[in-house]
Amino acid sequence: MLLMVSLIMVLVYSTYFFVSSRSEKGNGTLSNCVPMILGMTSSITIGLVIAILLPKMLAVTTILSIIVSAGIACLIGSRFGVRGIIESQASSLMGAMMGAMLGVMLAANEITLMVMTMDVIYLVSICLMMLLLSKDSMVKKQNIFKSKPATFYLVFLLSICLIGITGFLQKEDTQVEVNTMSHMHEH
Repeated sequence: MLLMVSLIMVLVYSTYFFVSSRSEKGNGTLSNCVPMILGMTSSITIGLVIAILLPKMLAVTTILSIIVSAGIACLIGSRFGVRGIIESQASSLMGAMMGAMLGVMLAANEITLMVMTMDVIYLVSICLMMLLLSKDSMVKKQNIFKSKPATFYLVFLLSICLIGITGFLQKEDTQVEVNTMSHMHEH
């Protein structure tokens, strides 16, 4: 369940970022850092989740992670033009490979903690980048976000709570499963 929540969260927030922000094709530092940070954090999360779903197939998970992350990177980078797409794609390629390798290497008892950590890192990075863009647009007297900031903050906090609750429930299920398996091996 946590894995599906993670994938859906990355897709929804990346789509929200694409839809709710206006184009800023420029040569400024924002066209470099925002696509890079969001491309990297989203692709690590995607690679991690796909590798956990397909744990014994590193090549397949790496390829799938790269393909899915490339689509997300196009959404993220397109708001910054060709330069943003290139930055986002480059960091996405590296992040997808790192996430896939990490997911394949994790022990079963570490999966929930790592997925929750990557989800929080992704959420915090997208929130900070959207705030940075919002602050930059206020300086330029433009309105980047079509929705109210209070709604975004509420959805952000609900996402953090959802990740926490799902992770807690997942951890409880994993603990029960580990205890059951250890009792079965003792008898």
